[in-house]
Amino acid sequence: MNLQHWFTLEMLHEYFDNNVCTVFKLIPMVSTQRVMKNYNIHINKLKNQYLGYIGVSPSTNSWEELQTIDDLYFQLINTDQEFDNYTDLALPKEEGTLLYLTNPLQDANEQAIITNRYLPVQSLFFQVKVPQGQPVSVVIKNSKGEDVFNQLTIENQPSISININVFGTGVYELWIAGKLSQTFIGTSEKIEDKCYGILHLQMASILAALKENNPPLLKANFIARSTYWQYAVVVSQDKKITIQDISIESVNDEQYSGPVKKTIGTEEANLFTSPDIIKLHQRARASPLLKMLYKNDFSDTVMELDIKMPVPKPSVIITKKENNEDVFYSQTIIHV
Repeated sequence: MNLQHWFTLEMLHEYFDNNVCTVFKLIPMVSTQRVMKNYNIHINKLKNQYLGYIGVSPSTNSWEELQTIDDLYFQLINTDQEFDNYTDLALPKEEGTLLYLTNPLQDANEQAIITNRYLPVQSLFFQVKVPQGQPVSVVIKNSKGEDVFNQLTIENQPSISININVFGTGVYELWIAGKLSQTFIGTSEKIEDKCYGILHLQMASILAALKENNPPLLKANFIARSTYWQYAVVVSQDKKITIQDISIESVNDEQYSGPVKKTIGTEEANLFTSPDIIKLHQRARASPLLKMLYKNDFSDTVMELDIKMPVPKPSVIITKKENNEDVFYSQTIIHV
């Protein structure tokens, strides 16, 4: 038996060096676990890549073995509690939703996965409120657009019970009176506490690529959050110095606005804010420069101090409402 490579999933994020994002683990849903066992499918992780292999006889192609299986679903487990802070998404994230990742229905060798779609998660047995009055149609469609539930309500019926347990974990659409009401992830399986999203492998496009002898490369590329960078510079009174001038220059010689006097805890700080939003990144690629002219209490000589500023840590993101839009700030306290 040979192990044949049939797809690669690559997780990328602008925040990390070389965009290599290793914060996720893949756990197959129970239904997918059964398929993987029956078809001898293996998923191997190599840094930020997940490589799919299938065991087949020497005379069989991978697509021939895979063409009889349904779509596969995996839980995406997040191992970094600060992921939301350095990723470009709305805060706070809507409760009860998970990131939905899926490969597009195309047979290209390299396929981009959308990384900003969040869907509600719910049971496969649920109640739906419907407009009272005339009877209306209630339809549930699966990800292939096929009806898995179709029922006409009776006059003045307030709600309808839906049970699609038999169809298992999947992405479904709820249509009421011919209009799309909701798209949701439906499952009867346990969702792990640190589950951040659901990966849905649509086998149709994977098979199409494999028939051309091109195991598809699926790329999920996350965008880093852009924030205004703020530095709160605290000069301890124990230093016995008098500041003549203090400023921060950006990498493009632009001046940070400030200083604005602000009390942080029990200390007075000089607050500087970047002129524009800047994408967060894990390591310094170019550093703003703190420039300070000062005298001490024992001499009239003016001395100069230049300090490279660190990149802001994503542990704290300050959100402010400005012109009805959320604006994000990353604040770093610097003790001189």
